[in-house]
Order: sequence, then C-alpha cells, then structure tokens
Amino acid sequence: MSKSSGDIRRTQVYFVSMIIVLMLLSLITLLQAFKTYREKGYVDYLSFTLSISAITLSVYMILQMKTRPPKTGFEQPEVFTVIRCSKCGFETTRKFKEGDYILKEADLCPKCKEPTFIYMIFRKADEEEKKRERYEL
Repeated sequence: MSKSSGDIRRTQVYFVSMIIVLMLLSLITLLQAFKTYREKGYVDYLSFTLSISAITLSVYMILQMKTRPPKTGFEQPEVFTVIRCSKCGFETTRKFKEGDYILKEADLCPKCKEPTFIYMIFRKADEEEKKRERYEL
C-alpha cells in the first residue's frame, strides 16, 4: 500500500468516526426531545428538527462515501511525432517522446540512410472535438 492510499484510508476512518459521533449526538438529542414531550407535554420542535436533519445528513454522507467518484472525463491526449527524410521523402509516425521538437535530427532513413528530422508534432483529436469542428464550419 502506497503512502497516499494510506493517507486516504486514514482520512476515511476519521471522517466515518466524525459521522458516527454526529449520528450518536443526534440520536441523543432526539431522545431528549421525546423525553421532554412525555414529561412536560410540549414538543421541542427545534431539537426534533435539528436531530432529524443531522441523522439524515449522516446517512447521506455515509451513502456518498460508498459510491465511486464520477470520472472527470479528462484524459491525457495521445501525441504523435512525424519524422521525415528530406532527401527521399520517406515519412513515419511514432508516439511522442520527451525531448521531441520540430526540426530535431532523428535516426537515419531506412531507405536512403540519410539523416531524418522531426517534421511535425500533433495530438490525436477525440470524438467530441471532431463533432465540434463539424458544427463550427
């Protein structure tokens, strides 16, 4: 288990503990409201409302902790590098590597054995961008 997952687990334990304490205090307050009603004959609406609200909030928070967080939809885009030979025009595409830049000298051309250079760097457009481009034209 990594350190960050241990920190998350510890935070969850503290959070659940706080929710349980909140729920217990709310139940005690609710019981006090019923006791006041039985002994004195009037309803303490403030205590009753606050305790029911706190219990509802506690249950909701526990249920939310069990659900998985929604995906944000942000993914790292795929970036590609186009390598071209200036002599014979041979062109190949590969995944982007750290340190790539345009006009950087690359490997030797497999056809004519002359040096190649990075001609272009681009990222692959996702489906949403393609739809947006169609509607913008």
